[in-house]
Amino acid sequence: MTALSLCGAALLAFYPPPSTFARLLPADNPWVRDGRFSVPVCNGVQCKLCPFECFLPEGARGRCKVRVNYGGKIKTLVYSKAVSVHLDPIEKKPVYHLYPGSLIYSLASPGCNLRCKACQNWEISQIYPEQADKTTLVPERLDLKTDSASGRVYGELKQKEVATLSPEEIVSCALATRSRAIAYTYSEPAVFYEYMYDTARLARKKGLKNVMVSAGYINREPLEELLEYMDVVKIDLKGFDERFYGEYVGGGLERVKDTLRTLKKNGGLFEIVNLVVPGLNDGKESIRAMTAWIRKDLGADVPLFFSRFSPNYRLASIAATPVETLTRARDEALKQGLKYVYVGNVPGHAGENTYCPVCGRILVRRYGYAVLENRLTPAGGRCPHDGTRIPGIW
Repeated sequence: MTALSLCGAALLAFYPPPSTFARLLPADNPWVRDGRFSVPVCNGVQCKLCPFECFLPEGARGRCKVRVNYGGKIKTLVYSKAVSVHLDPIEKKPVYHLYPGSLIYSLASPGCNLRCKACQNWEISQIYPEQADKTTLVPERLDLKTDSASGRVYGELKQKEVATLSPEEIVSCALATRSRAIAYTYSEPAVFYEYMYDTARLARKKGLKNVMVSAGYINREPLEELLEYMDVVKIDLKGFDERFYGEYVGGGLERVKDTLRTLKKNGGLFEIVNLVVPGLNDGKESIRAMTAWIRKDLGADVPLFFSRFSPNYRLASIAATPVETLTRARDEALKQGLKYVYVGNVPGHAGENTYCPVCGRILVRRYGYAVLENRLTPAGGRCPHDGTRIPGIW
């Protein structure tokens, strides 16, 4: 066997080819459910979930790999198919204006409608659902224990291995792990819309908050329906020119800006993250244009993160972002009038903290994912020095 054949065999072992839909739809397949947002067109259906609006003849899948036309109807192939589930600090999302220092139950299904060359989770976002592991280890319960010798309190996490994880089970596990919110994250939650929607609705009834971590490539109608149950939406604004979006993201900037405008109009909390990639989206003019647009169209109160890029996926040859570049970007955003501007993936940077925009004092002091100090007033989330209200859920 040649070296090329061996490489091919190894690749197939880790990532077997996608199955035909006939194999995917046995009567007992728990992951296949009716999908929403489609219209019949000619001899197929057109998906209306995201801006690509894929036309799907019988048996064809969309760009996301997880939505298919079967019998003239859209089906989702990933309902209850969680492939990555973790108990995270909420700062890891990153989300800074919701319950600082709390735990958030975080999950993903396979698939994505974009093709980001810097994707940090490409092993799950760029695969077909049948290429994912058959089972997933999920956090089930977090017990607090006390060390008899030192009196130190610590957490003991119990986990279980599952093939399916229903919305009811997610909510139950989130409560049992002392989470205050559920995050739909890691891949692209828009493409597991039905799974996310049903889970978020149940979570709301049980007093949990919902956080969607998304690239924002979703049509207005499904987004507006979803926002009824979302408490915070975090959008990855990848860059600020169409060329970059087309070449390195596989989408269009204007559609993401439309999503951000919809979030602004809705009136709920949302935060923005920009992953700064050296030589690609870190130009001074690009940063200036982006921050000026955010200030003008979205307002000064929107939290904005500039996160450090690390070599990864198809951009593994590009060096990590210099800290000076992130500091310069933050300075520009503050100059444009944005009030809450952060630096991500640089533990110890002054840009990790939340400051009062009036008196300038630190209100939430952070180091990495840890909250070292929270001085916001317990009721109302105000600066204790001058009473300034800080937007968020505290």
